[in-house]
Amino acid sequence: MQHPLILISSGRVMGNLSISRQQSELYGACLGGAGAAGVLYTGGPSACLAARCDGLLLAGGGDIHPSCFGQNVQSAALSVDPVRDKEERALFDDFYRRRKPILGICRGVQVINVFLGGTLHQDIPAHSGGCHGIRCTGALSVLVGPAPTVNSYHHQAVDQPAPGLQTAARADDGVIEALMHATAPILGVQWHPERMVPPFCEDVAGANHLSLFHWLIERC
Repeated sequence: MQHPLILISSGRVMGNLSISRQQSELYGACLGGAGAAGVLYTGGPSACLAARCDGLLLAGGGDIHPSCFGQNVQSAALSVDPVRDKEERALFDDFYRRRKPILGICRGVQVINVFLGGTLHQDIPAHSGGCHGIRCTGALSVLVGPAPTVNSYHHQAVDQPAPGLQTAARADDGVIEALMHATAPILGVQWHPERMVPPFCEDVAGANHLSLFHWLIERC
């Protein structure tokens, strides 16, 4: 049986001689644990990759430049890479156009929202460390439960959801923690489920969010 092939987006890191690509190995481990094979994006035509890969995982990383959602920079805490923004916009557009499934994690849910026309809060310091409870609705509550505890490594967050996206989870303070598309196979979560899958990583004791990776693979 052939495993679905999932493209994993990547960050860029300046090295001594050239720019390198970087991403957590936990994404590949979780995809493998759910029955797929992950491949890391290192450049190349997005249309070609969308044609050959079965799904897209928009992974965590730095911040999205506010110009992508029609704002000026308002926070000195931002760490942006306009090249990555451009690359992920192209990847998102080409996978979305083909109706192939997309899972967004942390930065990834923000990418989904912005590139469909939504906006972000540029800086929410209270969410940049630790764990907290959330309230889930609909299909997401079936995947991870109605009131799970999740990790939190972000300081940008969804403000206004884009047309077609529905809020699927909120933190106790009202911050949007997940979005699902009304008709397309698109799901984005603000936490890092790859850090909540034993035995790979256990940020939250007793939690297992491998179901989110199964969600992606089952729609390939």
